[in-house]
Amino acid sequence: MTQTKAGGPDSVAAPGTPGQPPVGPGTPGQPPTGPGVPSGADKPVPLGRNRPFLLLWTGSGMAVLAERFSALPFTLVVVFAGYSKTVAGFVAFAALLPMLLVQLPAGVLVDRWDRRKIMIWADVIRLCGVTSIAVPLFFGRLFLWHLFTVAFLQGTLTIFYQLAERAAVPNVVTRDQLPTALARNEARGRAAALAGHPAGGFLFELARWAPFASSAVLYLFSFFTLLGLKGPMRADPSKVRSSPVSGAIEGLAWVWQKKYFRVALLLVAGSNLLFQGLILGVQFIIKEDGRSAVTVSLILAAGGIGGMCGALLGGWWIRRQSIRYIMIITHVGWAFTMPAAALTRQPLALGTLFFLLSLIGGAVTVAGIVHQSRMTPNHLQGRVGSVVLLLVSGTSALGAISAGWLMQDYGIQPVLLGFGAVMVVLALIAIVTFAGAGADREAAEKEPAATPRTG
Repeated sequence: MTQTKAGGPDSVAAPGTPGQPPVGPGTPGQPPTGPGVPSGADKPVPLGRNRPFLLLWTGSGMAVLAERFSALPFTLVVVFAGYSKTVAGFVAFAALLPMLLVQLPAGVLVDRWDRRKIMIWADVIRLCGVTSIAVPLFFGRLFLWHLFTVAFLQGTLTIFYQLAERAAVPNVVTRDQLPTALARNEARGRAAALAGHPAGGFLFELARWAPFASSAVLYLFSFFTLLGLKGPMRADPSKVRSSPVSGAIEGLAWVWQKKYFRVALLLVAGSNLLFQGLILGVQFIIKEDGRSAVTVSLILAAGGIGGMCGALLGGWWIRRQSIRYIMIITHVGWAFTMPAAALTRQPLALGTLFFLLSLIGGAVTVAGIVHQSRMTPNHLQGRVGSVVLLLVSGTSALGAISAGWLMQDYGIQPVLLGFGAVMVVLALIAIVTFAGAGADREAAEKEPAATPRTG
């Protein structure tokens, strides 16, 4: 699953050696010169006193929480209004479709525009969108076309925001602080999912419009926080291609050259498709058993706890183990837990299994983000990040719509059992692919030449 969903990662590390020296702001071979290091100081400012990082972390945290408050209610509104599984799948598809359509152009623009301004405008537009949903729901009206449109709009702006934030982190911390900073960001996102899912469910039980209105307030707070973050936060203009198309191709080509990176991304892409089907299936299982939307929220909250714990472990994991072993352990773990989730309807058991799925997902996500950020040149951060998110998260949209159709025709449990069987196959592919030393050799021979950043 993606970061916005329980269980799976947003991105995955390129297979290689975890001991590769981190890179970040500053010219290779010279002391770092980013905002995390004051002029003339021997030691960087700790993250806890690094004002730019704290503003970015806080503002982004509120934006993530706002998105979490309203993400689940988009489908809950349809499910509890009595619409079919297919319609619910279409709503989830509308929210996730930007992961297929917007990732690559968003990556190009993030590398061309000021990343701080992108985040600010994303907050403003999403605020207007969720407010436009809250108002008609307050008066007891529901328009499916409006719900589809705003779900798509929020998904689109969330992608821009996520790519801009990740690309901005190396501008406000030093090389050595990058793993810790990214781990804290991922843990914050998982904590937001932990708080946002049950809060969204509780607010939905109080009033259909309440989660959307709450999201609007949080987007407003995020907007004011990010105004205090000083810019600019651009890539080096001399390294940005004049043509957006050639820029997108450059990002794709850079990823394509990394063989084991490609395989890892495709494996996680397949896993995320399956996780999205599991999330949709659980919503209908809970409804058919006569339980409330709060139960769904609590199950996903258990996934949020697991994801947060996994995120805190991810930086430790990548420092101590090769990414090829992390990929094997990740998929074997999912191969045991996902089929088990398809065999139970008990909320406590489902919550426990979601915790385990997300624990693994949170850890591999941080390991992947850290490794990708280290090896990607600064002027390619947005584009490489967009390619990664396109592959590992874009399939979530296909998972949502295909799961809705399949469950409508064949039933929930048979479809989930089939998804569990596919996960076992993915685990076998991971074992065969990464059991040898090829992934480590690729990193040792190719990645160092590509990793230096400037500016």
